[in-house]
Amino acid sequence: MITHYDIEKFDATNPIVTLGTFDGVHKGHRKILKRLKEIARETGGETVIITFHPHPRIVLNKDKESLRLLSTPGERANLFEKAGIDHLVMVRFTQAFAEMTSEEFIEQILIDKIGVKTMVVGYDHAFGKGREGNFEVLEKYGQKHGFTVEEIPAEDIENNTISSTRIRNALFEGDIKTANHLLDYRYMVSGRVMRGNQIGKLIGFPTVNLEVENSYKLIPGKGVYAVQVEWNGKVFNGMGNIGFRPTISTNHLTLEAHIFDFEQDIYDESITLYFIDRIRDEKKFGNLDLLKKQLHQDREAARKIFDG
Repeated sequence: MITHYDIEKFDATNPIVTLGTFDGVHKGHRKILKRLKEIARETGGETVIITFHPHPRIVLNKDKESLRLLSTPGERANLFEKAGIDHLVMVRFTQAFAEMTSEEFIEQILIDKIGVKTMVVGYDHAFGKGREGNFEVLEKYGQKHGFTVEEIPAEDIENNTISSTRIRNALFEGDIKTANHLLDYRYMVSGRVMRGNQIGKLIGFPTVNLEVENSYKLIPGKGVYAVQVEWNGKVFNGMGNIGFRPTISTNHLTLEAHIFDFEQDIYDESITLYFIDRIRDEKKFGNLDLLKKQLHQDREAARKIFDG
């Protein structure tokens, strides 16, 4: 996959294009990507995804403080590449860009810069200033400029519409199984390993403390989870905790993981946590011995999840 940051240099054969933020690149998005690739194979074209950075809501100050995203720009790019997309166009979203009407976007970007031959959009897709652009607008310009437009109907799973909002809500509630089912992959959080207070090591459960570098990345709800940890190209089983560690009175939210059968020092290195399932709520214990006893139970619960 070729990632384009300078749209002036874009070049592709018979571009088959879709457009959107694609937060999470979930199952609903995958249906659009699948159709994009089918058309490309049928017409000898190349698949093109146009997306934005930063997220439009950040620039437009819509729910900026509470906004949490399922995927960072790098994670989105990796997911698109794994899906077999040929070109990813990363458009820098600014206040000036937000003022571009749908007609201007079609003429100046899709036609002049991309050279679109086929446009594929999801159900009820909207774009342009005030989100006034839609399927009908695209069709009108397609007839005028010689490109075709196809709309993908809403994707339903068990009568529940797949959406980034639904996945976010599941993650906030700690419902990892539902989130992973709708994403069609294990939800991930990446960051740098920082030094903690060493309490875990003291009671026989050393942990890696994760500093998440992207402030808009969604952290699942508080609790204890079965997780997998990817470091240096290797994946290890473990258990993670998200919360305020009430037993030792931590006053800030922490994300940490105990990696099974792992003794290496990886401070300041980058790791990725993959969330598999939730084990229990976070709770306060009367002393460290009680906490240690519970951690033994948590480890066994996590091992059963992996064995299953």
